Amino acid sequence: MNIDAKLEALLFASAKPCTVKRLAEITGADADDVKKGLDALAVRLEESGSGLMLVRHGHEAELVTRPDVAEMVGALLKAEAYGELTRPSLEALTILAYRGPLTRPELEQVRGVQSSLILRNLLLRGLIEEHEETRLGQSTYGVTVDFLRALGVSSVSELPDYEDLRGNATVADVLSQLDEAQQP
Repeated sequence: MNIDAKLEALLFASAKPCTVKRLAEITGADADDVKKGLDALAVRLEESGSGLMLVRHGHEAELVTRPDVAEMVGALLKAEAYGELTRPSLEALTILAYRGPLTRPELEQVRGVQSSLILRNLLLRGLIEEHEETRLGQSTYGVTVDFLRALGVSSVSELPDYEDLRGNATVADVLSQLDEAQQP
């Protein structure tokens, strides 16, 4: 697979801007090859008439939808934001409520599946927020005041069986395994 295809996949999954340095680390390519790959990706998206485009600002790049499809994308996101929560969304939200704040890799370690899109949807709904505090080189996510308000509680500690579930040994073991795996 060529570098621009790898970059396309990474930027699609990211849901936020990525630095050239980070993309180089993940792909194993050097920064110049990543920059050339981003150039090739931008040209390919433009020439193919794709609904996506590459936006670059300084040393960051992000894959976004084209402005001419903004109305359709807005309608889709509005439906996602106001529809019922899916079982995976409820699962992620519960984990964040009882064990948060967590990084995306920590949440994925507990759930056992990729969670980028779930986090994006919960962020769009205003049920979780991204914190600048970093752990494992990642931002952390926690529930919002809107989430607490929707449940009619003033604190996560008021959630049913909070102390028992927050201190669950199995979840603590899973998270410590991730910590150990990230140690050099």
